[in-house]
Amino acid sequence: MERPSLRPAERPALPGPDDGTPPPHVAPRPAARPADRRPRPPAAPRTEVVADAMPAAVRREIRPRPGKPLPAGAFPVPLSTLDWLLSRESIAARYVALRDLLHRPPKDIERRKARQVLARDAFLRDVLPQLRGMLPTGAPADVAAAVDPGTAFVLLLVELGCDAEMPELRHAADLLLARWQMVFVDIERGENPAVGGAFVAACRALALLGYADDPRLLGAAEHLARRRVTSENAAESVAGDLLVLASVPEEKRSAAVQGAISFCVERAKSVELPAATDESARTGIGVGDPSDLLELLRALAAAGAPRSAPVRDALARLASRADHRARWKLERPVGVRLPVPLEREGDLSRWVTLRALGVMQHFLGLTITGAP
Repeated sequence: MERPSLRPAERPALPGPDDGTPPPHVAPRPAARPADRRPRPPAAPRTEVVADAMPAAVRREIRPRPGKPLPAGAFPVPLSTLDWLLSRESIAARYVALRDLLHRPPKDIERRKARQVLARDAFLRDVLPQLRGMLPTGAPADVAAAVDPGTAFVLLLVELGCDAEMPELRHAADLLLARWQMVFVDIERGENPAVGGAFVAACRALALLGYADDPRLLGAAEHLARRRVTSENAAESVAGDLLVLASVPEEKRSAAVQGAISFCVERAKSVELPAATDESARTGIGVGDPSDLLELLRALAAAGAPRSAPVRDALARLASRADHRARWKLERPVGVRLPVPLEREGDLSRWVTLRALGVMQHFLGLTITGAP
C-alpha cells in the first residue's frame, strides 16, 4: 500500500494555544551578533618540517669520501683538463703547465711566448707592484721564528712561475740574502744557530730563484742536514727541509746532505704519511704549511723517492679528492695573506691541480685520455 506523502500545507501544525495544549518551552534565540567588518590579518605561512635542512655542500663534506682505487698504470688525465690548464685565462698557469707538466724545453716556442707575457697575468699584474712593501727588512729578531708573510709571498710567487729575471723577484732575492747574512756567516764559522721555518722558507725561495749552488745555500743545506739527522727538530714535518735538501744539485750533495735526504724520505714514509689526518688531506697551496699532505708528497717527489705502500695509500687519498676530470679544488686557504685573491676557496683550482698532477706524474706517470 502506497504511503501518502505529506505536502507542506498538509503537515500537522505544532501544538499551540488554539488547540488547547500547552505550548512547549522554547528557549528564545539569541540576537545575532553584528558582523565584524574589521580586516583580518593574513594567516601566518605554514611552516613545513624539512627532514634534512643541512646544505648539500655540508652534507657532501661530512659524508665519508669513498676512496678511488689507483690505476694499475699511468694516472689518466682527460684532454679537456689539459686544455683547461693551458687556457690563456690564466697566463701563469699556462706557463707552469708547459714548463713543469709537459716539460717543454726553454727554447720551445710556446713556452717562450708564455714566459714573455707572464707579467700580464691578471693576478701577477696586481700583486707584483706590491711585493716591495711586503718584504721583511733588516736582520730577523728571532732566527727560530716561523715563516713570515713576506717570505711566504715570495715563495708563492716563485711557485707561480716568477723568476729572478723579473726585477721584483731579483730585488726580493737580494733582500733575503741580506736579511739572513749573519746566519749564513754563523753557519760558515761552524756554529749551530737554531733556525726555524722562516729560514727554511727563505732558503727554498732562494734555491728556486737560482741560488741552489751558491756557497751560502750549500752551507745552509749542510746545517739543515745535520740538524735533521740529530733530531733537533724531530717534531717538525720533514717537508720543508726535504725540499731545500733536494734542491741541491746532485753533483754538489755531500754525504751529510744525501744521508739527510734518505733519512727524511724514510721518516715521511714510516711516520708522517701513515699519521696524516683528513684535515691534512684537504688540498691547497701550502707554502710553508707543514700540515699539507700534498706538500709532503711534493717533497718526496722532488727527492726522487720511489713508490711504496705508504706513498701509494697517500696517492689514493689524493686521487679521491679529484673530480671525474682529474681536477682538484682549493680546499684550504692559501698559506699567506694576499693583497688580492689568487683563487676562491672551494672552487676548482688550476694551481692545486698542477701540484697534484705533478705528484701523480712522478710516482705513476700520466696518460692523456679523450684525445682524437
